[in-house]
Amino acid sequence: MMCVRGPKGYLSIEYSGDRAGEALVTDILDNSGGSSDSAPPKWRRFSSGAASPDQKSRIRRWLIWGGVALVGLAVMTGSLVYTERSDFCKSCHEMTPYYSAWQASGHVSKAECVDCHVNPGVIAHLAHKPIALKELYNHFTKDNRFPNYGVEVPDSRCVGCHPKVDKKIGTRFSHVLHQKNARCQECHATAGHEVSLASLSAAGILKTGAGMPPVPTGVTPSVAPGHKTVVCQKCHDQAKMKCSLCHQAPHDKKGECSDCHTTSGAASRGVV
Repeated sequence: MMCVRGPKGYLSIEYSGDRAGEALVTDILDNSGGSSDSAPPKWRRFSSGAASPDQKSRIRRWLIWGGVALVGLAVMTGSLVYTERSDFCKSCHEMTPYYSAWQASGHVSKAECVDCHVNPGVIAHLAHKPIALKELYNHFTKDNRFPNYGVEVPDSRCVGCHPKVDKKIGTRFSHVLHQKNARCQECHATAGHEVSLASLSAAGILKTGAGMPPVPTGVTPSVAPGHKTVVCQKCHDQAKMKCSLCHQAPHDKKGECSDCHTTSGAASRGVV
């Protein structure tokens, strides 16, 4: 196709592109007094559907960079997904005791590490990546020692999986009352993974002078002689508590349990 300027304006002429076609166009121009050279450069001569070398080069560049971008996006997405998995955490040897304890816990089939240690939501998980990178940097540059009881686990992460809990456990224990006075983490510090000091020592990462988790502020934990270990004694002075506060006698009320029973005798009969 050729665009020519005649006496009355521009005229588009289609021809096959062979010599006969060009001769015909030349004859029309000679008779009309027009000229193809006087037409605007972009209209002088063009072939329908054929891309110029520059256009082809630009298309190739766009395709190459588009492919690179897609590959980069796929790699980034894959890495983000993989680093969210709990088995990625054990890549650092100091996390191995925690990973093993998590596998032995009741949370192994219900929650990943990030469910308890990172706020929910895509934005929160992406925002945590710089913190994870800092931990990776510390892995290579510092001598990390544990346990670290300064790690905060807000209640909001717990209720994400436990929106409802029993208001009363057993005959006396009130969960509602305890919720008002303590955070989930204070009573359930080892729920996700109960890591022993021995396992940390075996891994070579035990902090000097380390002990078990501290008790909540203002509590006086103790163990009544002969009584089996129960969670209450982590916070309460069990030696001074009345048995009837937790236990319900299988007979008519005859006074306080300790008037007739001892903890050693009760424990041997399996009633405590």
